[in-house]
Amino acid sequence: MKKKFFAYTAALLCLLLCGCSEGSADSDAAPAVAPVTEPANEPELSQIRSICELATLECDYHNVAKMTKSKGSGIAHWGEKDRTLWIEYIGTAKIGIDMTKVTMKTEGNVYTITIPPAEIQSIKVDPDSLNEDSYVISKDGVNANAISMEDQQKAVQAAQDNMQQEILNDSILLMNAQDRAKQLIENYFNQLEKISGTDLVLKWDFADQPSGTAAPTESAT
Repeated sequence: MKKKFFAYTAALLCLLLCGCSEGSADSDAAPAVAPVTEPANEPELSQIRSICELATLECDYHNVAKMTKSKGSGIAHWGEKDRTLWIEYIGTAKIGIDMTKVTMKTEGNVYTITIPPAEIQSIKVDPDSLNEDSYVISKDGVNANAISMEDQQKAVQAAQDNMQQEILNDSILLMNAQDRAKQLIENYFNQLEKISGTDLVLKWDFADQPSGTAAPTESAT
């Protein structure tokens, strides 16, 4: 019974998305210098958008889906027990900038880059984290109180929603992801200055900044 339950639990989790907690994000790692892939004398929006893709932050998370299925009432449910389900797993969330929302305005040698706040781009369960030790289910009573696939799905979905909301509320983590993009773009401008031999002034416009978070200070190369 345990192996059978684990098999369809694992299959369910592999098909569903999961939420992300603060986890073990490598937010302190310094982003690498973004390469200038083609010779250019001035900044290109396509390059800047590609840089935002490179700046994606990966966050490891640990999550638990749990539920209690109450025993039924009436003669038909005599001998049933309340039953609990606990599924523990890990996965990875990717947090970054939507590059399609990045714009650039040029006035002489002054370039104003508009970038949106970071967002959750993808969240997935690590299937290797699912094994026979990943779940716990309490025993039946005299009469079965079965935990169905639908029950499991609801438990996992609730865990997803809760954990995803946690990361969306984590202004520091989201700011770190935005700062990675900002640093890589600054490195790109520095490289262009060396290649072209001209001064480039970089300014920032942080669009739709989440409430309660301070926008990073504007900077120039």
